Amino acid sequence: MARYGALSEPEDKSAAKRAYHSLLTSLEAWRATDYGALAKTSGPDRVKLTGALKEIRSLETVLDDLKGPGSVDQALGTLQSVGGSLGQVGATVAARAATQSESARQTLLLHQKIQAGLTLALLFIVLAWIWYLLRRNADLKRENQAEQERGERLARRLDHDGVTGLINHRIFAERVCAARRDLTRNQTLSVFCVDLESRLPTTVNFDQRAEDAVLAGAADLLRHAVDPLDTRGCLARAGGKGFLILTVSDEELGLTTADIADRIRAPFLRPIATEHGSFVITPAIGHADAHDADREPTDVIRNAELAACNAVTNGRRRVVAYQTVMRAEIERRAVVEGALARAVETNECLPHFQPQFNLESGRVFGVEALARWYHAELGWISPSEFIPIAEGNGDIVPLGWKIMETSCNEVQLLPVELTLSVNLSVAQILSDDVVGMLEECLARTGFPARRLKLEVTESTMMNDLKRIQETLSQLRALGIGISLDDFGVGYSALSYLTDFHWDEIKIDRSFAAKAVRDRKQRDVLKLVLGIAETMGSRVLVEGIETIEQRDALVEIGCKNGQGYLFGGPMAIDDITTLFFAEHSHRSLSGI
Repeated sequence: MARYGALSEPEDKSAAKRAYHSLLTSLEAWRATDYGALAKTSGPDRVKLTGALKEIRSLETVLDDLKGPGSVDQALGTLQSVGGSLGQVGATVAARAATQSESARQTLLLHQKIQAGLTLALLFIVLAWIWYLLRRNADLKRENQAEQERGERLARRLDHDGVTGLINHRIFAERVCAARRDLTRNQTLSVFCVDLESRLPTTVNFDQRAEDAVLAGAADLLRHAVDPLDTRGCLARAGGKGFLILTVSDEELGLTTADIADRIRAPFLRPIATEHGSFVITPAIGHADAHDADREPTDVIRNAELAACNAVTNGRRRVVAYQTVMRAEIERRAVVEGALARAVETNECLPHFQPQFNLESGRVFGVEALARWYHAELGWISPSEFIPIAEGNGDIVPLGWKIMETSCNEVQLLPVELTLSVNLSVAQILSDDVVGMLEECLARTGFPARRLKLEVTESTMMNDLKRIQETLSQLRALGIGISLDDFGVGYSALSYLTDFHWDEIKIDRSFAAKAVRDRKQRDVLKLVLGIAETMGSRVLVEGIETIEQRDALVEIGCKNGQGYLFGGPMAIDDITTLFFAEHSHRSLSGI
């Protein structure tokens, strides 16, 4: 426009019109631009923009009629005014835009910081989670290891003995089965059972800790004995207080079962040293070899245990080899033991009576009640067989009271002056109510206490001497006679004769057999007779079977006896028929 006013060139006029229309178009579109946004927030700027637009529109007629300097000056003035207004608005827009840009930048920075913080937080969380997972994994590994160790310890406790650390019976049986499968033609599989249960001390100071120490010491001795053997064997703890040993001997190596037995027994020739003291233990040892006839591979274990049981029963100190008869004996014992309890309840066990005689006059003065048992299928069962079984399983107590009460009832059929002797077991004596039960028995049967004699053995006195003496004194106070039975058997001690006031002393049957030929035995009997006379005790000799024995005993001063010479144990009816027909005494002085 200024160039056209100076030069009046037509091209400048045309260019001015084009520029005018372009400016007009831009101003008319201001509401759609940042100026419109500014106009909404700022009233003065909106007025300036509106006025600038009106002024620009007013130039249209001026631009169409540019004929002189006046019109040009007018147009330039209008444009200058519009430019000033637009410059002010532009400055305001620029300032606002700068402010918004700075605000946006700050917002962006804040968002970047927040994002960075979130990223760091997320990274921390991820790292923390990874650390937690690693730690948790380590904890789980430790727990798993601990659980595995607990399982191993539990499995070991299930498979091993806690006292000795040896494998138990179950694992030993598995080893026997495996060794039996791998056995070659020239090899012999043997099992040894070392039983200590019946050989351990019974003193008061030998408690559970001492017993465990002895078992542990015995296990060490057996380890040293078995380990050097060139066999595929093992050592185990038996179910009771003993051990099981598996050996595989080879004929080519010259190692026999007898050699192994000697090595097993040898360590026990010296005391077992423990922290509780040294103990001399002589175990019962049995052994058995595996045979094709065995029904199960583990039968050899049972056979070895039977052999050890036989060694215990018979008091053998050598190694006992299994024999087939042992199984028959144990099966017989099982049958007898099972039938014994029923026999007591059903009155199968009844007393038989053996008469006791005055050796000079031949007159009966008493009877001894002895338990007899007739079984419907097994027939007569010897007391030497069922009495030890009864003592072992506790049936001796009800059996003893049954014999006691039945005897008291039946002997009342005999003359009133006869005495009744009944054996009293250690189990009965040590029961707390023995005195009360005897009082009840006498009251129930009506049998006089003065006619009853209770027989106790020396072995009974060895259990608890003081307590048994107190109990016997209480029974004697009831008027019951007390007899020392089987004197002269085993470890007889003269102190037993003087430590208690015995009403009767019964001499063991072995003296009657020896008195005929052995002068020393007769001298011992004279000594016992003298002591008994001093103590005010009657003496009775058992087991008299011949006239020579009776005469020899009478010669040294024995007055009373019993034995098969006069009569064996018999039923009460036979006693009455033979000796007391119509209650008249029968003399046997002519025998």
